Amino acid sequence: MADTQAATTAEERFSYAQIWWIGSGFLGVMLAFSAYNAFVPIMYAEFIDSRTLIGLLMSTDNLIGLLLIPVVGAWSDQINHRLGRRLPFIVVAVPVAALTFFAIPWASAALWSLIVVEILFTIAMHTYRGPVISLMPDHTPPEKRSTGNGIINLMGGIGTLTTFAGLSLLYDIDPQLTFGIGAGVLLATGAIVYRKADRHPPYVDNVDARRPAPLSDVVSGCKVLLQRANRGQFYLLAAMFAYYIGFSGLDAMFPLYGVNVLGLTPGRAAFILTTFAGAFLVAALAAGAIGTKLGKIPTMLIGLASIPVLFIVAAQIRDVTVLMGVFVVGGLAWALVNVQAMPLIADLGGRNRIGFYIGMYYLFTMVGQMFGSPVIGGVMDLFGDESMFYGAAGAYAVGFVLLRRGQKLLPASPEELARREVELGREV
Repeated sequence: MADTQAATTAEERFSYAQIWWIGSGFLGVMLAFSAYNAFVPIMYAEFIDSRTLIGLLMSTDNLIGLLLIPVVGAWSDQINHRLGRRLPFIVVAVPVAALTFFAIPWASAALWSLIVVEILFTIAMHTYRGPVISLMPDHTPPEKRSTGNGIINLMGGIGTLTTFAGLSLLYDIDPQLTFGIGAGVLLATGAIVYRKADRHPPYVDNVDARRPAPLSDVVSGCKVLLQRANRGQFYLLAAMFAYYIGFSGLDAMFPLYGVNVLGLTPGRAAFILTTFAGAFLVAALAAGAIGTKLGKIPTMLIGLASIPVLFIVAAQIRDVTVLMGVFVVGGLAWALVNVQAMPLIADLGGRNRIGFYIGMYYLFTMVGQMFGSPVIGGVMDLFGDESMFYGAAGAYAVGFVLLRRGQKLLPASPEELARREVELGREV
């Protein structure tokens, strides 16, 4: 009875304001990664001509995320530190991420130093990215997670918009300004999350979990997901892998497209992405509400059906103003997809495996991002820079097909899904 009363009291403390504050952590993540994706390819281009090789180097960030995020997610499910499950990772990794981000412009004086600093930066970022995202479902009941993730994505959109609308213009003046200010934002947002997050939030089981080591947990969990009974969940994750190839490939390669096809400066090319990020920012909360009303998967399918059409249209456009208008619509459609995705996967984890399933979400999306830059870069090498939009459109179309397949294979009732997840937890 006492435990039930404590849980009820904790749930009564649920606050959207707290989710806004926690979302500042994602603001810092997206600001840093947006600058990284926009400008590090330009730095690599000073040493390397091949778009494919630049894409491969950029994909090291996703390879590191692929290795780290699922393990950290499973690990954070198992510990019960005095700071809770997620905050210990944030406290350690944020200062390292800020320091290495600050050092990137100086490291760009030589190829080897740029690669080393980039790797250290991405290790630190991916060590705390999963835990900071897990804090949202830790603090939010399942029925409100689409809306909660709308808030998180709104904050992330502010971070992306800040990069493209502000830091991108500073890059043309002095890259050190862009990366120095970004490092300060990382430190500030990490401090906010530390102050505002509960040490033992109400929607996660705050007990020691007696399971295998994190790496074994991840491997065993992947095997269970491949079983026929869980094939629907696997297809959901595979869909996210596919469309992230298109998203990350275009995100990384558009500045080169802008320079070589549209004749823009690197900063101006990155600034064009402001329209996409701004539209996503405006639509994030509405997309969460739409997902709550229509359902997460139907809302995602609407967005995934729209984006390939928009990219095919964009491939024909050379007028920057018109292209920015298409990007506005694309940002709205992307909000319908991305705001629902993480809550859809987090719901599979119940109360005691949220970190594991968010790790799975990042495992599949990071693999997609790892392939995104070299795949879209390879398309550009083979067919010209103008083919970038067609390659991205194809990846989103595959994502639509896989998500629809996963929807058909999911259990018909929430009770059946919950039962299967209990069985999965036992097997792992």
